[in-house]
Amino acid sequence: MNFHERYETIMKGLAQGHRGLVRFNSDETRDLEELLKTKLAEKNHPDLEKVLCLIEHSSLPHQGFEKDLLSALNSDLPDPLIIFALNAARKHILQARFNKGNRLEYEFLETLKKLLHRKNPEVVEWTLRTIEECGNQGVYFLQEFDKIRPAPWKWFNAHQRAVREIITLLERRWRRFETPESQQSRRGP
Repeated sequence: MNFHERYETIMKGLAQGHRGLVRFNSDETRDLEELLKTKLAEKNHPDLEKVLCLIEHSSLPHQGFEKDLLSALNSDLPDPLIIFALNAARKHILQARFNKGNRLEYEFLETLKKLLHRKNPEVVEWTLRTIEECGNQGVYFLQEFDKIRPAPWKWFNAHQRAVREIITLLERRWRRFETPESQQSRRGP
């Protein structure tokens, strides 16, 4: 597969207002798996960005990408590539597992927890958007929210404001899962 050509096709489609989704056949999917593994190992960031873009725009979730996407999220990639990997993970880890009725792996949850503490508020925002799609397993992150909630003077930054809004939304959604003791300990004496 000529991934450069496929990438250009997707980008042209997006520029024209199309969704850019592509249905890859099984051979192309295997090629993408191999490309992801290779470009991660080579630390070839421009090509890795293109491969992640192709994976993200795959029309069907494919759980075969999970191991390498997890590896990408745990590596020291530049923030824009982490965001690409998070978006690909939403489809190929979350959707693929949920479509089969499988729970998320502890390693994936721990990776998201680590990403919540990145310095870049845009990465934190996209991590929270990923956590939002974790369903009830997202309650796992509830105790982290107080540690990352931006102070009011940071709300002028659009990403910090989005972080605050998503945290508020998730806390309201998951409040019913908390025990009265844990609610009291979060509020203080």
